[in-house]
Parts: sequence; structure tokens; C-alpha cells
Amino acid sequence: MSAALPCTLAGCGDGGPPRYHISGVVTFDGQPVPAGAISFIPVGETDVPRGPGFCRFTEGNYESRSGRSPGSGPYRVLIDGYDGVPFEVKLGEEIEEHPMGKPIFPTHIVEVDLPPEHGGSFDFEIPATESGRLRARR
Repeated sequence: MSAALPCTLAGCGDGGPPRYHISGVVTFDGQPVPAGAISFIPVGETDVPRGPGFCRFTEGNYESRSGRSPGSGPYRVLIDGYDGVPFEVKLGEEIEEHPMGKPIFPTHIVEVDLPPEHGGSFDFEIPATESGRLRARR
């Protein structure tokens, strides 16, 4: 059973500019990404102010919260995907936790116009070639 985790967007209180519910699936090489995070960064200027947003997801599913969704206009979307296997690293006396696991591709960046023309669903497909960029950076 998959569970969509809600997005949290800054500056999206009641009485502000219109916001749009958005949800969807993040896949990598055709498969749902086990764990990850999406950042929505407004780009360009619009007539209505828009704030950035952040969302964690599991099993590829994400969903924005009612009243805390992105506004209308162009956004740069940054997607980080992980294998979903938590681990810890001991650094001297401190333990660094990695609850989402290891990255499976480098940050994927795409620009989109919101809200989607086809309703509140917006899926993101990260191509398999992205994992090669991650291996080359190590």
C-alpha cells in the first residue's frame, strides 16, 4: 500500500493568492522512487506572488496539502530520490542519520507551469541515464 506524503509550501496562508492542489508519482527508469523530496521554486515574475514549496514522498507518491499548494505560474522543480533503506554513519562521537537511504540519482531539475492543464496531477519521470551522472560524481 502506497502513502502519499503531503507537501508543505511556504507563504501559503489563508486569504493569500490562489493555490492549486497537486499530486502525482515520481518514477526513475519506469519504477516508483522509494523515497525522496521535491522542492518547488518559483521562477520569473507573475501578477500574483508565489512562495517556494517542499514535499517528501514515499513509493513515488506525493500530494500537496490543501491550502498549502503551489500557486499559478512557472516553477523550477528539484527532485532528489533515494533507495529508501535508512542507514547511519558514525563521525567520531556523532552519528549522522540518513532516513531516506542513499541517493539513486543526482538532483533532477525540471521547469513546469502550474497548475497542470490536465488537472491536479503532475507526474515526474527521471530517466535511467541520470544514475550515470551520480556514479561519475563519486
